[in-house]
Amino acid sequence: MYEVKILKKHIHERYAEMPQPNPLTWRIMHKRGDTLVSQSNPIKCKDFFNDVVAWKKGKHAFSIYNFDNRVKFNKDGLHVLLTNIADMGKFMYNFAVVAVKLDEDLGIDIQTYTLPEGVVVVIPNKVLKSTYYISLLTMMIRCCNYGVKYESWDDFYKEGMPMNTVENAFDHDAKEFTKANGFKLLPKYRKLWYNSTMGWNSAAGKEIVASIIHNNGVVNWVKSIKED
Repeated sequence: MYEVKILKKHIHERYAEMPQPNPLTWRIMHKRGDTLVSQSNPIKCKDFFNDVVAWKKGKHAFSIYNFDNRVKFNKDGLHVLLTNIADMGKFMYNFAVVAVKLDEDLGIDIQTYTLPEGVVVVIPNKVLKSTYYISLLTMMIRCCNYGVKYESWDDFYKEGMPMNTVENAFDHDAKEFTKANGFKLLPKYRKLWYNSTMGWNSAAGKEIVASIIHNNGVVNWVKSIKED
């Protein structure tokens, strides 16, 4: 059992976030022995994890919407405390479906452990290699928290499911692409840690623009791939 320690500066400060359709909150932690120490305020907008990838991959430090992306990583990845889980049984059941897909596509095992405060997900380093990977994973985790049950990856995309009703983070092309490809990308895209439109990507040698990184989730990736 781990002790959760919330730093004082993370009690009252809030980020400038858009309203989200799901109450799930994320708090970035750092494991120190048997203690999980907060590195962020509660987060509802998953795009902040794109900023974390910028720090992990290229040591590009910036602050956006009051969030400082210079977090510490553990050897096994990034420990994230999830709270406001609607139905723990269904959430963990659904999470197992996502974990199977991660293993099939990327050959990685994603670990979780439960605490009185919520569920800790250890986001693997391989997922932190790309804003595409982290954007897709966080979207699917959020979809796990709607009180419905999924038996397979395709179930997330069925008509009437949250992905097609209350969620609006993925447009039609993003849903079509991720349903078919999951976490698999062609080799030419696997070497990129971000990939936005109009030639803005990590191989182009352009300056790092915080707003481009922050918004560089699956939707932008798919648009860029279609441009290519």
